[in-house]
Amino acid sequence: MIRTLFVDAGGVLYNNINEETDFLDRVADRYGVDRRRLARRVQASAPQYESGAHTVHEVIARLVAEERRPPVGTRAEAHWLDRAYLDSVRAYGNSFRALSELRATRPELTLVLTNNEAEHWDRLKDEVHGHFALFDVLCSSWRTGLVKPAPAFFAEALRGCRATAAETLLVDDRATVLRVGAGLGMRTLHVSAPEVLADRLGAAVRGGVRPSAR
Repeated sequence: MIRTLFVDAGGVLYNNINEETDFLDRVADRYGVDRRRLARRVQASAPQYESGAHTVHEVIARLVAEERRPPVGTRAEAHWLDRAYLDSVRAYGNSFRALSELRATRPELTLVLTNNEAEHWDRLKDEVHGHFALFDVLCSSWRTGLVKPAPAFFAEALRGCRATAAETLLVDDRATVLRVGAGLGMRTLHVSAPEVLADRLGAAVRGGVRPSAR
């Protein structure tokens, strides 16, 4: 029986900003740096801000400065970056409703947020869309200091929730993450498109079949 639900945010509750929008292109154009190079470097550096080791503003300012461009770490530029980020965010209303309905019909379930995200931007999205309220426990990467798909991330989340892998359903859009969770004994639900969560969440929680992580 499923007693705990681990739910990703990007790709499940929201779009994936870096991969699906022109956000990083807008940043590159503002500071006159190469779009593809900046995108690659931000992706490679993402664990630094997702784990909370550095703020997202610090990481992007450093990457831009290393291109021999003027430093960008001012309050005005941080505000511009936040606005550009929020302008790119799209919340999936059906996914929010699916989780809200599940909370109402299955109050005994423990819902856990297990996303990779910078703390600052996780909180900004929550201020606008209120996704934190859907969950009983926040195990975002910035809370644990660990980043998916590291097995240690899930070990820490399970420990923090006093949950067992066999009684946990892992919901994510990344097959690499799901494979790690399945290897630890979790059931998995692959959200390959926004509508999948609303269509399959109830059955995945009720049923005993492990959905494919491919």
